Amino acid sequence: ATWYWTGVGNCGAHSVDTDYIVALSTAEYNNGSHCWKHITVCYEGKTIDATVVDSCPSCSQYSIDLSPSAFEALAPRSKGRIQVSWNYV
Repeated sequence: ATWYWTGVGNCGAHSVDTDYIVALSTAEYNNGSHCWKHITVCYEGKTIDATVVDSCPSCSQYSIDLSPSAFEALAPRSKGRIQVSWNYV
């Protein structure tokens, strides 16, 4: 998982950096078929719930891009990239 600055996502809604949101890889995003679904993201004993609102063209399949606050709930942003597990709720 990585993190990104939010804004208007491909699902059509405007998000802010404090929202727990996620962008899926383009392959996983699948032309928006997962918009508004929730995923559970786990890292080192911490778990969050994030809403799919965007796609991440630079992400490899199954990689995710989290909002700053969602990422920080798991690890400091300074880590940049963390190895998480995630699944659809």
